[in-house]
Amino acid sequence: MSNLGEKKVYRWVLLKHIGSPDDIKGVHFDLLLEDKEFCKTWRLSDIPLLDGPYVDSVCIAPHNLSWLDIEQKVVSGNRGVAKRIKQGVFLQSLPSIKSSSIKLSLIWDKFEVDLVLDENGCRIFSKKT
Repeated sequence: MSNLGEKKVYRWVLLKHIGSPDDIKGVHFDLLLEDKEFCKTWRLSDIPLLDGPYVDSVCIAPHNLSWLDIEQKVVSGNRGVAKRIKQGVFLQSLPSIKSSSIKLSLIWDKFEVDLVLDENGCRIFSKKT
């Protein structure tokens, strides 16, 4: 069987993280994008809304791939609880070098959208038809 034309499917999740001791609001969101042996991760101030404004985002330490399969878990070191609230897939690999911005297509709430992570934060755009 030929692999020509087949694309690798990468996964992503959005976790709601409650009770982190360094979080003034008491809640933030972690966006994890599968990248080979770990997940590139951004801490978001809120859930991005489709075609809504940018939400604040900060690139943080990579997370273990196991977080892609976890629905809810107590975070080690007494750092609260993380619960998966969204998940999906994307078909293009992430840049191999640390880039100041990422733009990729992914499936968000059953729709193909463009995800942008840049100096302005994180934003989700409808695909132009």
